[in-house]
Amino acid sequence: MRTLAELIRWRARRHPDLEAIWYDGKSQTYGALNQSTSQLAGALVTQLGITPGDRVAILDKNCAAYLELVLALDKAGAVAAPINWRLTAHEVKLIIEDIKPKLVVTGPEFKGNGAAAGVRTLTFDELPRGGEDPNRDRDGAVSTQFCTSGTTGLPKGAMLTGWNMLNTGLCLALEMPELREGCRSLVAMPMFHLGGTGWAIWSMQEGASLVIMREVAPASLLNTIVEQRIATALLVPAVMLFLCELPQSKTADFSALQHITYGTAPISPEVLQRSLETFKCRFSQIYGLTETTGPFTSLAHEHHVAEKLSSCGRPMFGARAKVVDAGGKELPPYEVGELVYQGESLMTGYWAREKETDEVIRDGWFRTGDAGYVDKDGFFFIKDRIKDMIVTGSENVYPAEVEAVLASHPDLLEVAVIGVPDQKWGESIKACVVKRKGSTLSGEGLIEWCRDKLAGYKRPRSVDFLDALPRNASGKMLKRTLREPYWAGYERRVN
Repeated sequence: MRTLAELIRWRARRHPDLEAIWYDGKSQTYGALNQSTSQLAGALVTQLGITPGDRVAILDKNCAAYLELVLALDKAGAVAAPINWRLTAHEVKLIIEDIKPKLVVTGPEFKGNGAAAGVRTLTFDELPRGGEDPNRDRDGAVSTQFCTSGTTGLPKGAMLTGWNMLNTGLCLALEMPELREGCRSLVAMPMFHLGGTGWAIWSMQEGASLVIMREVAPASLLNTIVEQRIATALLVPAVMLFLCELPQSKTADFSALQHITYGTAPISPEVLQRSLETFKCRFSQIYGLTETTGPFTSLAHEHHVAEKLSSCGRPMFGARAKVVDAGGKELPPYEVGELVYQGESLMTGYWAREKETDEVIRDGWFRTGDAGYVDKDGFFFIKDRIKDMIVTGSENVYPAEVEAVLASHPDLLEVAVIGVPDQKWGESIKACVVKRKGSTLSGEGLIEWCRDKLAGYKRPRSVDFLDALPRNASGKMLKRTLREPYWAGYERRVN
């Protein structure tokens, strides 16, 4: 059986006394976790009437009980459907209405959200116990349903099978020898995202001991890395930056830290270089989407040099990727087009959205929506989201390229580049930036600074200084939120 349920059963048989989870000062072995998930699964079936294929929505911050429920639902043959706890009550209600779950399980602070949607809602503490493993997990069936990042409109539910998840984990293990039996793996990214729950499951495949953080607070995160002797972690670039900004990071004992995996959002060369100098461990970049069950390319530590530093790597084992034009024809090296993927980690489709599924999966290839190219050595380079491309005076400008240059300015913490309406050029380039404390940098000064670093048509025409840039919970920049005020009143979001 290639299911999440069988993974925990197998681990329990192999290493019943090995620590599986550390959370909030308490530990649980693989043997105990297997037993508790079986008891919970049995109670879900016999006392709550959960049947195969039922959706169960989960709304809470990271905790051990969250992962326990995901595994128990797979044993019950049901589908775990995590929801972003940072959304408004109205947004949560819309998603619950879309998922149509049999049950909503929440932390105490979020119980009202499920009840407002008219669905039976229980907290983790209210879940029944005492059943036996119903052995309802089904090979090839959908086991988890993660919302897409939701930067525009109502998030779609990407339906993933147990094998989708396990295949990604097996491929990651080939890329990252540091992810191994007995190592301590940090689970800090939100568990409603693959960076949280996915990383936890991929770590458990290798027999790692999970150290789960309820939410990311940089100072607390740094202390946990040191005190828990973390060996490996998955972090997003924004969190890496926050950690590097902490004064204590310069003297912290990172001797146990062997490896950091980073991804889910673009990283600037400056943040990467600072991270390399701060943590002094091996790094791997990963690239993928919720629809591809997370990563399908990886850039190994030894390739973090020269021009390869800006690459997202090469396809992992079994993954097929290429760059195509609008008609689906494969493009030669260095020509920019859309990156597409084919492999065993591809979702079965979007929940209740057959049309949208058919739009992104064509002839078995998933269209990522990312523009990029492949070099002569097979390394892929992402230029930007196709929809984020700026067309100014008939020239195509990819914001990520401009952002990488601006991010190297010593006075800037964060940078986002967007296109805004321009009567002459159609769109002009605007930089939205966050300055370091005490900086006196002006917009004119920043534009002048990049004069010899960017072609004229790529240089910002205006600069806005912000206290913070809007991001979703997975660390992705909300460009739509930045653009909206400038495009208000325009029928089309291109000019």
